[in-house]
Amino acid sequence: MLQDIYYSRKSNKAVQVIAQCRVLPDGTNAICFQELSGDYEVFVMASENFARAFYKRGQYGPFDGDDQKKISQGDIHQKRICQNENTESEEEVPAMIRFLDAETYKEKIKILEEMKDELDDRTMNNLAVSLDLSIEDGVDGYSLLMSELRIRSRFEAKRGDRL
Repeated sequence: MLQDIYYSRKSNKAVQVIAQCRVLPDGTNAICFQELSGDYEVFVMASENFARAFYKRGQYGPFDGDDQKKISQGDIHQKRICQNENTESEEEVPAMIRFLDAETYKEKIKILEEMKDELDDRTMNNLAVSLDLSIEDGVDGYSLLMSELRIRSRFEAKRGDRL
């Protein structure tokens, strides 16, 4: 099941939908989601309450019937974060999400450089996992990530550029 990113109507903090589930014993439809900042806590909330408390990028009012239907049926699809004039500016999007959503390795390098002073072990491990890397104990995670990104950026090209 693919993850969607939603934003809190109160704090505007991003959360990632992990799965649709049912709460026992009554079988209430629910959404399991994780915060994408702070301690990355995981929560479960009734689907109806989730639809009232969170919104998708570019959606400002209450969920329309189609969105509620998708959530209640568990038909969850991944949507890219759209950054244009009609949505929030890039500065308001957490750095980790910008890193994960970056189109090129060169963009990822720039974002990682911006994050350098804010990185902790947990964040570096999450970034490493997104690149299919593992940071061993005693290794400088930042240097490992930057080295890998620089290597990958050398071989990065648009498909048409290589032909």
